[in-house]
Amino acid sequence: MPNKKVLDEFPAAVNATKELTEKQKAVLITSIQLFAKQGYANTSTHQIAVAAHQSEGTMFKHFKSKANILKIALEPIIQRVIPDVLAELQQETLKQPMDNLHDFLAFFVRNRMAFADENQDAIKVFLSELLYNQDLRAEFLTTAPENFVNTFRTVIADFQQRGLMVDWPFPIIFRHIISVLTGYVVDRYILFPNRDWDDDQQATYLIAELEKVLSA
Repeated sequence: MPNKKVLDEFPAAVNATKELTEKQKAVLITSIQLFAKQGYANTSTHQIAVAAHQSEGTMFKHFKSKANILKIALEPIIQRVIPDVLAELQQETLKQPMDNLHDFLAFFVRNRMAFADENQDAIKVFLSELLYNQDLRAEFLTTAPENFVNTFRTVIADFQQRGLMVDWPFPIIFRHIISVLTGYVVDRYILFPNRDWDDDQQATYLIAELEKVLSA
């Protein structure tokens, strides 16, 4: 099953937000398309206004600044798109029977790397803001569907009961897996995108790192 592309889902998520006017929706959808195409720093408010068929004055009346446009645009991503992405992840990786820890980590890591590669435009637009905005990050973490977290917890508990994974508390294991993958994504798509990356080799390293730390 192809991974969901966040920016493809974004217009529908914005249009489903009842608190926004049609003009506000147009600004958000247009701005994210421009940010993804030419970069946040290289996109002017004038370009957004022209593409959204609005005056800059009207746009500033609603959003105050370009930074605020990005912040508000994250809301439908967090509230509507991310839960769908996590549900897809749960179905594709957490509900697949795995005989050993290596197979689980390999499948999970490569699945998420593929998702990141297919969504690198969204990562470049949103991840920096999400990493440095504490309020948005807290909101993002609280929207993780309970059934996703519980399924992940069940998978980890199963490996622990079979003596295949270290007997650490679930939050520590969960945080370590997510931290390792997030670190790769930040390096690959934000800090050093122009390096000569060998993604298959990177996957091998990530899997080996996680397996070394988490194996019983």
